[in-house]
Amino acid sequence: MISNRKRMRKIRGKRMRSIKNQIEKHKDKIKTEKGRKDTTKDYWQKEIDEKFLKQLNEY
Repeated sequence: MISNRKRMRKIRGKRMRSIKNQIEKHKDKIKTEKGRKDTTKDYWQKEIDEKFLKQLNEY
């Protein structure tokens, strides 16, 4: 049982790091890319707010 908890903690840590990495990628896109029809700067910010921050709060 202990090894299972340790494994789950490790997996949860990896997920949190990947979500934080994705947030950074989106912030870079907000700074560098020009807005298009379907991917405006507001779209990237909305993705961060709705998807990634919600997932971080769940973990």
